[in-house]
Amino acid sequence: MKMRIFVTGGAGFIGRHLVKALIKQNHEITIYDNFSNSSKENLKKFPFNKSKVITGDIRNLDDVSKNSIDNDIVIHLAAKISVNESIQNPQETFETNVDGTENVLKACHVNKIKKIFALSSAAVYGNNILNHVSIESENIHPISPYGKSKQKMEEKIINFSKNYDFDSKIFRLFNVYGEGQSPEYAGVISKFVECSKKKLPLTIFGDGKQTRDFVAIEDVVNLFVKVISLDSKKNGEIYNVASGKYTSILELANLIKKLSNKELEIKFEKKRIGEIDHSTASIKKAKEELDYEPKIELSQGIRKFLI
Repeated sequence: MKMRIFVTGGAGFIGRHLVKALIKQNHEITIYDNFSNSSKENLKKFPFNKSKVITGDIRNLDDVSKNSIDNDIVIHLAAKISVNESIQNPQETFETNVDGTENVLKACHVNKIKKIFALSSAAVYGNNILNHVSIESENIHPISPYGKSKQKMEEKIINFSKNYDFDSKIFRLFNVYGEGQSPEYAGVISKFVECSKKKLPLTIFGDGKQTRDFVAIEDVVNLFVKVISLDSKKNGEIYNVASGKYTSILELANLIKKLSNKELEIKFEKKRIGEIDHSTASIKKAKEELDYEPKIELSQGIRKFLI
């Protein structure tokens, strides 16, 4: 069924991939972005007969409300996403991720939009030990201002959804990778691949034993496309979105060396403040309730970068 979808942060890395997929499904898309983490240049190839782009900031309630009128769904991606930036300027991170989210929710209420999907982060879980699998129902202990802002964002959505009977789903993304990540906000895979192409050293912050759960952007997008058409109503339900497998950063570096077939140096530098040690998700809930099934193996996903 054709729907009108308002996408905050729709010009960012995840947003662009998602919007393209939604346009292919014949939905009408409004991209709402302040272009702080993205560029209008990246949207030049979009079919504007099926989408429109509005420059705006979720910290401005009147602007969000005015521009989200006459939509069926809101997909809320807009956020400050850098852990390091959140440590340097926690106020701006909270203003965007928490206060901005509250504005989006108020706009939904005013405009009678009863369905919202929002992105949260694995950063809400905080530090874990090796082999610990994060489950949505466990207590969370974020260690960075970014993680704490996402925790508060989730609380806003859950409370608002229950008070105003919103159909809302929150997706805790783990380490998403794929084509088109900006150099400033790229994940470790994109950075390693870029270094590989230039034959530069692969720099690891810490001892390399820290682990991450990497998930391909295509698997994330496929889940969103699927849940949009689902008829199951949830009031603030949370789902992990990941591969369900962990890889150490040192293993990742060696895998990229192997796939690139280059003799690359691996350098170690001091661990960065606010970064978690281990991160692996249970994706059982998303599999059972949303029919989520990640299909792209890590080596397969990385090969796309190296071509």
